[in-house]
Amino acid sequence: MIIRGGTTVFRALRDDWFTLLFFTSLTVGAEYMAEYVYDYLPLQHTSLPSLPLGVLVTPMSIFLAFQINQCYDRWWEARRLWGKLVNVSRSLGRQITTLLTEKRIANIPNKQEAAKSHQELVYRHLAYINTLRISLRSGGKLSETDWQLLAQFLADAEIIELKSASNVPAQLLQKQGKVLGSLIGKDWGEQQVLLQLDDSLNLLYDIQGGCERIKRTAFPDRFNFHTRIFVWLLALLIPFSLIESEQHFDIVAMVTETLLAFIFVTLERLGAELRNPFENRINDTPMTALCRTIEIDLRQQLGETSLPPPLEPVNGVLM
Repeated sequence: MIIRGGTTVFRALRDDWFTLLFFTSLTVGAEYMAEYVYDYLPLQHTSLPSLPLGVLVTPMSIFLAFQINQCYDRWWEARRLWGKLVNVSRSLGRQITTLLTEKRIANIPNKQEAAKSHQELVYRHLAYINTLRISLRSGGKLSETDWQLLAQFLADAEIIELKSASNVPAQLLQKQGKVLGSLIGKDWGEQQVLLQLDDSLNLLYDIQGGCERIKRTAFPDRFNFHTRIFVWLLALLIPFSLIESEQHFDIVAMVTETLLAFIFVTLERLGAELRNPFENRINDTPMTALCRTIEIDLRQQLGETSLPPPLEPVNGVLM
């Protein structure tokens, strides 16, 4: 995600220079063509009618505003889901480290066993959030590099078991539930602890389901196609509709035509970038940084002092 101050003139021009150059060339070419038609062909009108263009600009602006709003809603929902994941993770870490103790759970005989269980459960949750991040960006496939990353949180036997799973994050939550179910006894007080932990696992399922819904529900393809076609058609007509027959090569008019066409195309492209917030692009949800934030918080809850540093933005972009 581009943070405050990350968008500079250089970055904007680097991403959009070809579009700007194209419409600048188109505007100059339209002026040259109008000059040729006016001088050498027996035609009095060298421009397209401007009234239909003005009529088209208004509904197209409304159409673009609707598209951008819908795309922004998807982007903002993704960010809210990951913000909720941070909060639920902190709550789960607190529940594990404060409720699963030798004083409350009969199957935990001493502080050493409690610390061992805390680390196993917390590390499995760290593996869960990282596999969720990787799955959302890759479409569910984990590479060997990804499995090596998970090796710092999970036992080798558990990784071998997970490699055959079609949905690794869901299987990790399933494993958490099994471990908690076997650890907590049938005593009423212990069952209340289990219910609290189970509520946290259910919230994680809800968050994962919301992210998968955004990932797998494509924006209506015909809406995308027609929006792009109409925007480009309108942008291509603008330089040919604002030519003045009596005053060729008006610099102010040419700059205005170029910027107007450029604005429409750029807005359509920005909406398309916000449409899919899990593609590891510069405007997407900073899942890697959020995973690191969760890891730092939960390891501190375990009492660890050797912690990884927070991820800092690179060139104004937080991944």
